[in-house]
Amino acid sequence: MAEHARGYSDTVVAAAALGLVWLGDALIYVVLPLYPTVFGIETAAVAILLSANRVIRILGYGWVSPLARRFGANTLTAAACGAAALSTLAYGVTTGFALLLVARLVWGGAYGVINLTNTAYAYGDGTRAGVRIGLNRAVSTLGPIIALGLGGFLVTWLGPRPVFVIYGLVGFLAVPLALMLPRLRHPPGAPDAPAERRWKPSPLNTLFFVVALGADGTFTATLSLLLADILPVASALIGAGLLLAGQRLLMSVLALVGGPLVDRFDAQRMLLPCGLAMAAALGAIALGHVYVGAAILVCSRALFFIIAPMVAARRSPDRIGAIAAYTTWSDLGLAGGAFLGILAVEGFGFPLTYAVLCGLTLAAIAWQAYAPR
Repeated sequence: MAEHARGYSDTVVAAAALGLVWLGDALIYVVLPLYPTVFGIETAAVAILLSANRVIRILGYGWVSPLARRFGANTLTAAACGAAALSTLAYGVTTGFALLLVARLVWGGAYGVINLTNTAYAYGDGTRAGVRIGLNRAVSTLGPIIALGLGGFLVTWLGPRPVFVIYGLVGFLAVPLALMLPRLRHPPGAPDAPAERRWKPSPLNTLFFVVALGADGTFTATLSLLLADILPVASALIGAGLLLAGQRLLMSVLALVGGPLVDRFDAQRMLLPCGLAMAAALGAIALGHVYVGAAILVCSRALFFIIAPMVAARRSPDRIGAIAAYTTWSDLGLAGGAFLGILAVEGFGFPLTYAVLCGLTLAAIAWQAYAPR
């Protein structure tokens, strides 16, 4: 009983550390597309900066498991929280493409570490993993909810850059929290997750990639642009922030509810129905049913982000290494969505872009469903 209580405590503490350093990254996706000149960059550089952080963490995922074994997952997480807070602070005190690119790369590496260790702490020994992963997602998401909910108002009051200074200083509170966590040592005799598996384009990894490409990366990166077409910039900023905050709040609630459901009905069985719901949502947006599509997309994504790491974690006793494979392909999709999604919407419009994403999602689901186990 004490072990279960400690497992829930570690889950909440790890999630709180992630939530505190997540403030700046959550807001940058809304602010940067609308205020590029304030940060001393051209509009064309926005897509690069919003996707560059994914690239560095994808390359670094393979180092997280060995570093956690050597120094302890708590020490590694604390160092990453400090770096993440510094990167957010840099958004507010630096300008120009080169310095912002460095800040985004630092954030990417730091988030990669914190994300993997968070999921490993939440998964634990696999007992009631759905409940704990749902709890972890719910608590950590409170940071972005607050950042987005207040961010639009703070930006219109203080200006874009001072808000990131405030968010960066708040992020440093995560460092002592992370040091409270256990070391999370590698189980004795457990093999490492094979490195080649992390890069293998299997049906499951492809599904992770395509879902992140459309349902997360493109949808998040293009929302403020969609609103800016019909509203003044200031109203679009506040509206996009509130919508994304509401989306994350709903996902937080659904994560709490969905965790027990995933434990009851099994993550593997729920994987494909959840994917089909996201494909239907993308298709609805392509047909102009934006509100219905967005509602379905938010609900199905909330469940998918509990299901996916559980399915991935079962692939090896090296939990961090196995989860690294999942996050590698998910982040490849997120990077592609943040970069290509903006360009595709600008060049081809929302209907065609979301129709293609719907088709890609259905193809990935079919491959996963009919591929030999």
